[in-house]
Amino acid sequence: MFLEEIERTSKIFKSIIKHKKVKLFSHLDADGLTSASIISKMLLRANVNFELRILKQLTVDIVKKLKFAEDDVLFFTDMGSGQLDLLKEFFNKTQVFVIDHHDPLNINNMNLFHINPLLFGEEEISSSIICYLFAKNFSISNTDLIDLAIVGAVGDEQEFTGLPRKILEEAETLGKITIMKGIRLYGRNSRSIHKSLEYSFDPFIPGISGSESQAIQFLSELGIVVKENDEWKKLKDLTIEEQQKLASAIIMERLKVSHPDAADIFGEIYTILDRPEELQDTKEFATILNACGRTNNMPFGIRLCLNDNSITERIWDILEGYKKEISDGLNLVKEGDLVLSMPNANFIIAGNRITDSLIGTITSVALNSNIFDINKPIFGLAETEEGKVKISARASRHIKDINLREILLYTTAKLKGEAGGHKYAAGALIDKNLQKDFVDIINDKLGEMFGKEKS
Repeated sequence: MFLEEIERTSKIFKSIIKHKKVKLFSHLDADGLTSASIISKMLLRANVNFELRILKQLTVDIVKKLKFAEDDVLFFTDMGSGQLDLLKEFFNKTQVFVIDHHDPLNINNMNLFHINPLLFGEEEISSSIICYLFAKNFSISNTDLIDLAIVGAVGDEQEFTGLPRKILEEAETLGKITIMKGIRLYGRNSRSIHKSLEYSFDPFIPGISGSESQAIQFLSELGIVVKENDEWKKLKDLTIEEQQKLASAIIMERLKVSHPDAADIFGEIYTILDRPEELQDTKEFATILNACGRTNNMPFGIRLCLNDNSITERIWDILEGYKKEISDGLNLVKEGDLVLSMPNANFIIAGNRITDSLIGTITSVALNSNIFDINKPIFGLAETEEGKVKISARASRHIKDINLREILLYTTAKLKGEAGGHKYAAGALIDKNLQKDFVDIINDKLGEMFGKEKS
């Protein structure tokens, strides 16, 4: 049913856009940028007139400012499902297409074409994979965009089972992707081994992630030479014995802090075969796209997806700045000044010391780093330039019966804010003056849910 709906909607879209302009909107993370790039390439090949705009989030204020002509078609990727109530005023004016995987509102209208796997009882599937299937149904020539689908899925931490697994295997069959098992470290093909360790936030290595000096010392204590013939060694340059020694040592470091998934440094590694070497690791490619999005350099991410390799040097500058911001933000959290610990949740009250575009990343890293008790959800709060507070909520998947999106919807309804997202990762926007109320409501709500103390 889901695949049939993608095919049907793709045919409808193809039939109505011949003499129309498409206004395309997408999210700024890796899944959003790859989704936007897939649809953009599809439209370019079809000679369709379109505009692309990348957004932090789809808010009331953004929707109020939307302007379009009578012949414009609105197209949203990696956003829109949870904001259909904001978009419904457009349904009687033009056709609106939404490809998304966030928890959806169920609104029906003849001018709304809403593709979301959750509406069909499917497991969560990244928007990039759905956009690929849409583009492939639009024209078989778009099959070559399958590598972007995998990059977006990796960036969104997609579990490759079910339909996503079939797409991954299709990419392998097409000769676009290779699949192997190994150590899941950042920059295995392009970065020196000590930089791979320093910039490894997933998996997080306690005492080493975020510190170049500690990474070098760690390797030295293992007897792993970091330089050979004046060239920095990369992970791929290590012998099998050295890789085994490194993996064992990383697991031991994670066990020291009782990390519940100490051995998850091992996993599948997906390599793109027809991209420059520094972009072949899908995890690294996704990190680069997140860096572009989170640092307001979205056009560079789109250009990279569309094979403009002339911007490579600029990309490395963006990436280095992004990694430094994460490291600096994480150090601020470790120092404790920004942390508010409540009985039922932990809060990072960042103010303007961490940007609103990075608070989600910092909160995710903090969750995986054992800085906090992983039996409690974490809420990161950062001020925006518009006088609001952006909230990023994260929870470990071993916490059963929690739904952060529902919790944030409940809370923001009381505070006249906005919320959306997933069960274990959600976001919200509230008035800057309501932070204390937010913390109290969240703590009390969680206390009611799990029968714990409220204060």
